Amino acid sequence: MRIRYFAAAAQAAGTHEEHLDLDELLAGTPDHDGEATLGHVLELLSAREPIAAPASGDLLVRRATSLGTVLLRCSFLVNGVSAQDHSRALKPTDELDILPPFAGG
Repeated sequence: MRIRYFAAAAQAAGTHEEHLDLDELLAGTPDHDGEATLGHVLELLSAREPIAAPASGDLLVRRATSLGTVLLRCSFLVNGVSAQDHSRALKPTDELDILPPFAGG
C-alpha cells in the first residue's frame, strides 16, 4: 500500500511517501484475522524511532518529534475518504494519506 505523509507527519517520518507490504505487516502481527487494518498500520508506524537531525560540528543532535506523537493528532484518508475507524480493513492497493492538523488563515 502507498502511504503519503504531509507537513509535520512527513518531517517526523523522514519522507513524503513510502510503500508498505501489508502481507509482511501481517506476518509480524499475531492477533490479526487475515486482514490488515488501519490500526495495524498506525501501530507499526508509531513504533518507529524518531529521526535524528544531522550533526554539524560539535553541536548536539536534537531528536525530531516521533511519528507516533504526530499520529496521535492526525487525520487519515484512505483512497481520499476520511477514515478514523482503526478497525477499517486495508488492501494492498489502498492509498493512506496522513494529515496532521493544519493552521493558517
